Amino acid sequence: MKVMKALGSAALVITFITGVWLIDDRYVDAKEQQTMKQQIYLRIDTYEYRELTKQYYELKKLVRDNPDSEELKEQLEEVILERIAIKKRIDDMLDSYD
Repeated sequence: MKVMKALGSAALVITFITGVWLIDDRYVDAKEQQTMKQQIYLRIDTYEYRELTKQYYELKKLVRDNPDSEELKEQLEEVILERIAIKKRIDDMLDSYD
């Protein structure tokens, strides 16, 4: 009879510990959430950088075809500045992971 009580008590303790462990694993702590947010922002910035790079080369070709167009040159300059800003932001995020 004592063996049955001991086994029952052990099973109860193991069940309790497993339940707490499973419930605790479901929730994300603040550090994990911050890391996930940074990864999402990094993906967004990387995608935006790729799109700006495509625009950069398209505008560069247009400027070469139309060298007198000031509007195209201004747009190219804006894209260059935006690419630099996003590249810096990406580099800063990657440096913060280290």
